[in-house]
Amino acid sequence: MYEFKEEFDRKEKKYKIYLFLFIISVLINTFIDIFDLGIEKVSGVRIVISLLIYSVIFYFGLRRKFWAELMIKFFVWLNIILLFLIITVKILGL
Repeated sequence: MYEFKEEFDRKEKKYKIYLFLFIISVLINTFIDIFDLGIEKVSGVRIVISLLIYSVIFYFGLRRKFWAELMIKFFVWLNIILLFLIITVKILGL
């Protein structure tokens, strides 16, 4: 199916925004894992495995694999929802 240039540009911009948000969420998750907010011991294995999984998903996302793009969107939306939940809990003081 053919696309108009504007439609292709819109999809490309949306894809780049998802990639940017994925990178930001990976950095935030790595920061939380390294400093283990609330837990005393830091698990180096957990950090390495999570970075490996994120890098594989990112690599295949750049290759435009459908499953990787779906995982990137899933991680971005999951982190957005969790961020709103954390902000809500902090504001309400629960």
